[in-house]
Amino acid sequence: MAEPGKVVRWQRWAFSNLGSVFTNFGSLWLILAPLVSLVATYAPRRLFHTYFNLFLRRRARRVLNVVDPYVTVDVSEPGSDVRYSRYGPVSDSDSTYEEVKAYLSGAFWQNDARELRAEGAREGDGLVISMRDGQDVADEFRGVQLWWSSVVEKDVQGQRQGDRRFQRLTFHLRHRRLVVDEYLPHVRRRGREILFSNRRRRLYTNSRSRDSYSYEYKSWSYIDFDHPTTFDTLAMERAKKKEIMDDLDAFRKNRDFYRRTGKPWKRGYLLYGPPGTGKSTMVAAMANYLDYDIYDVELTVVNTNTDLRRLLIETTSKSIIVIEDIDCSLDLTGDRAKQRRRPGPPARADDAADDRPRNTVTLSGLLNFIDGLWSACGGERIVVFTTNHVDKLDPALIRRGRMDMHIEMSYCGFEAFQTLAKNYLGVDDHELFSSVEEVLREAELTPADVAECLMTASRVGAGEPSPCLEMLVDELKKRAEEKEKAAAETKAAAEEAEAAKAAAEANASELSRGNAR
Repeated sequence: MAEPGKVVRWQRWAFSNLGSVFTNFGSLWLILAPLVSLVATYAPRRLFHTYFNLFLRRRARRVLNVVDPYVTVDVSEPGSDVRYSRYGPVSDSDSTYEEVKAYLSGAFWQNDARELRAEGAREGDGLVISMRDGQDVADEFRGVQLWWSSVVEKDVQGQRQGDRRFQRLTFHLRHRRLVVDEYLPHVRRRGREILFSNRRRRLYTNSRSRDSYSYEYKSWSYIDFDHPTTFDTLAMERAKKKEIMDDLDAFRKNRDFYRRTGKPWKRGYLLYGPPGTGKSTMVAAMANYLDYDIYDVELTVVNTNTDLRRLLIETTSKSIIVIEDIDCSLDLTGDRAKQRRRPGPPARADDAADDRPRNTVTLSGLLNFIDGLWSACGGERIVVFTTNHVDKLDPALIRRGRMDMHIEMSYCGFEAFQTLAKNYLGVDDHELFSSVEEVLREAELTPADVAECLMTASRVGAGEPSPCLEMLVDELKKRAEEKEKAAAETKAAAEEAEAAKAAAEANASELSRGNAR
């Protein structure tokens, strides 16, 4: 502590020299004042103000950084700043606010905040717990303390449509690089994981294309997807199911591989086989296994290749894009040139008045939809085609690289029957299984046929395995005989038609020779 005598002497010196200090400052101002006036008169006003504003602002910022060394980052709620297009308000697709909100709903801070808000999850049955306005909580990342607060700016002057709500992050200036490069990406990743785990999966279908688009028009409509099929209940050989699941796992976990090799993160599957072999059920099992949404594309209501591309752009990641019965959806059989040369029926008068848009989706447009430049938008997508007649499809459509894995959905084998018996009767083995295996070996029955027989037998036999299996064997033998008889009749009809055709050709040839004589 300073001695009293020294303090008194310092005060006397300061007061005695204060006058000389003001005198010197006044002399300096007399010299500088004309220069300042000259610069203000002849220098451009904008340059003058810009220089002094920047100069003073920079000096003030340095002082403020010493006084308050904390930085704030605001994550605004979508729709707070409304933008407009020629069609009306433009929705904000940025999901950062929802990701931050989901991250803050974690249990790490619920002991700190006392006033909370519960809202229904946008997808699913859960609740999203968030902070009420004005609340703030602390978070820690790599030993660094950070603070989040929920802030609302009131629309006092009516310049916005409603109040502006955002989550504000506060941290020390020296942690700027850590927050920007590591913490904020961590918050978004964790928030996406929480949103994904709480969401309810959806089944989408595309709407009919329109000539003009407005902001009310939606290309996709959806319902909640709640299909119970899994690979455990799927009637298929166990080895084939394991092969498919391993392939799906490899796709889901190899994002870095696709990026390293320069390939879009997508994979194609072709499911082919007779009707009733479980192609649609396989798609549901894949969606449940991966926890993906399904986009069911109906090509017959898509007018142009541009509309098809728009549908692709509006799909999300972690989804399965399905085109069922693709051989029936469009003319994609490779015979398009022949059909263009084939004369069609004469145009009717009412066709000219019908101005509805025609379907002009081409094979080239569909190929670009699968693996063109636009297919690389987003990521983690699976494309599935199903068909009953794989031989009718254009080879370019199903080549390896577009449809990476071809899966034959064949008739019901014994392993598939064992799965069905466990599903419907709750048995893994029975003495009558050998009889069923013998019937299945001789007859071509689909899993749908066998499942229907099991359902009927289970209902009539009161769920008891023995009577149900006895009825099943009889029913399978009966259906096998009916199918064999139908196949024989079809073969006989084909042979008869071939013979009639040959006879007609012979008669025509004989007539032509007679006319020549």
